Amino acid sequence: MNKIYKFFGNDSLFGRIFGTLGNIIVVNFFFILCSIPVITFGAAFTSMYYTLLRSLKYGDTSLTRDFFRSFRENFRQSTLSWIISVVFIIIFSADIGMFGPNGVYPVTAVYYLIIVLAVIVTITAMFVFPVIAAFRNTLKNLWIQSFFLAAKNLPSALIVLVLNVVPLYMSLTTSSPQIFGTAMFVWITAGFGLTAWINSFLFYRIFTPYLASDEEPESCD
Repeated sequence: MNKIYKFFGNDSLFGRIFGTLGNIIVVNFFFILCSIPVITFGAAFTSMYYTLLRSLKYGDTSLTRDFFRSFRENFRQSTLSWIISVVFIIIFSADIGMFGPNGVYPVTAVYYLIIVLAVIVTITAMFVFPVIAAFRNTLKNLWIQSFFLAAKNLPSALIVLVLNVVPLYMSLTTSSPQIFGTAMFVWITAGFGLTAWINSFLFYRIFTPYLASDEEPESCD
């Protein structure tokens, strides 16, 4: 009986794996639920990272309390950052449509410049929501901070970019209905939370030198 308890106990490898998976599923559910209005996507994204970063630092925490605390406190900055990101998406999409190989005025040099700028802005935007979750500052400084943290940790930044973009792109563009259906089930069940959980290890390593040792990842509005 003791062996069975030890195998399934919270401190066992089995217990830790399923405990972590359970946390990922819960955070994924909260993220999808709070992203449904679309305009709240940024706040939900920040809250997911706030919850996971805090869990990494402090271990077992209240996922529900942490998620909705961040959602409330970081709503303004996260929503504005999401709107800024959407504006950039529209601008770059229009520019690619204008100057890309199949565009109205195809200009190779301009097209590649747009691609480079789009990658830089995309990486910065992917950093800004975890940065909002971890630091207090003005919105302008948070974006600047995100840019420099990404530039200073370029290999990790590229990993974050790949993890956030490639699996979702492949899931949405697959020609197989079976693969598409399976992929959507995974994303809805745990996919976003799992991606954020993996990324959180990178962000936590990047952020740690800038966080006081006795502070939790702070939120701001």
